Amino acid sequence: MIWCTILNPTLDVICKVDELCGGKTYVDSECLQMPSGKGLNVARVIQALGEEVGVHGLLPEYDCRRIIALLDGSGIQHRFLSIPGGMRINTTILEERSGGSTHISTSSIPLPPRIQHDYMAFAAQYMQPGDFWCCSGSLPKGFSDNTYAALIEKGTAAGIKTVLDSRGQAFKRGVRARPLMIKPNLNELEEFFGEPVQGVHHIALKGKRFLDMGVSYVFISLGADGMIALHKNDCLLCSAPGVPVQDTVGCGDAMVAGVLVAFKRQFSFTETCRMAVACGSAKAMQNGPGMINGTQVWQLMEEVSVTAV
Repeated sequence: MIWCTILNPTLDVICKVDELCGGKTYVDSECLQMPSGKGLNVARVIQALGEEVGVHGLLPEYDCRRIIALLDGSGIQHRFLSIPGGMRINTTILEERSGGSTHISTSSIPLPPRIQHDYMAFAAQYMQPGDFWCCSGSLPKGFSDNTYAALIEKGTAAGIKTVLDSRGQAFKRGVRARPLMIKPNLNELEEFFGEPVQGVHHIALKGKRFLDMGVSYVFISLGADGMIALHKNDCLLCSAPGVPVQDTVGCGDAMVAGVLVAFKRQFSFTETCRMAVACGSAKAMQNGPGMINGTQVWQLMEEVSVTAV
């Protein structure tokens, strides 16, 4: 079973305009609203690929009906600890003329320390040997930067295979707990090491540092350029196929989902890379995070170029 964390859920609002101009009022713009968050995005892609998946985490009581209805309708299992308040809102404005996008991300309301304590106890009771747990996304205000590290340590002790996809201090501290897999993007890589990282070989050298820290699989996403993947003595440059891009929000989450499904199905390392990149490309062809066409994934896998670095 694959489980995905949702500790800081959002309501994603995606609006389309011809061109974004400051101070202008836009009327009757096309708009899509959906509950989101990295964990939910990952879970929706996994479900679309035909694997059993569930989400666990925190559920703001004001928006519980919206999230539960989405999950039940999608066939995604859920285990939530209810908390007061509502979801934060993330807004994306897509410009049809230029193809550009603007993102506005809001912060969550600070939570009292007891909620973190309650959640850790809540999560621990559901950890089953052999499961995959994906710790992804930002942490709510009030939670310690060690939250993902603590979950990874508890999960490893319980025989769980853990995946980490976060940023900032939550990512830095989570890496020290030695998850099975991590997926930083280039910005997160530079933030982790505190210096610019340029060129394939420089990126690969930094990725090797994670292997030395005890992480087994490192997937560094490079946007439209694909990714660099490292495992044991293998370092692969995986180039994404050219696709008509509709929306890039959630492409990294789709890549994580592809890796998890490949792990579950015991794919080879090379085929795992192909699936991850194909999932990211398939997501770029659809509007809305977590949205893919499963048939397109299998077709795009054949177009992913993999070369040793």
